[in-house]
Amino acid sequence: MRTKLVVALLGALFVAQAGFAADHLVAPSTVRDRLAAAAADRQANVAQVERTLSAPQVASVAGRMGVDVGLVRSAVGSLSDAELQELAQRAAALDTDPVAGFHNDVEMLLIIFLIVAIVILVLKSVD
Repeated sequence: MRTKLVVALLGALFVAQAGFAADHLVAPSTVRDRLAAAAADRQANVAQVERTLSAPQVASVAGRMGVDVGLVRSAVGSLSDAELQELAQRAAALDTDPVAGFHNDVEMLLIIFLIVAIVILVLKSVD
């Protein structure tokens, strides 16, 4: 009789703990939605950086710097989400208002900065 009582009490404790744990879990649909949103954000950021890197001015500046744009473009996917988001924001600013009242030299410096930032981030992520 005592054994049955102990087993019943232990069973009740385990069931109660499982119920409490379920209160703290995220719903699978929420997880799917967040993962889909993160993947969409990453894809948009990659597309933004790719658009900027495909500009003729970037190829010209990279050639003068001795940087292979193809190598830089292939390494974009290895950046972390935060690094990629930061570069995409910079690339978007460069695409929407590349000159912003500045001379061509400033635009070129911004492109150089973008390329150097990508190269540095890629080198850091490889290490």
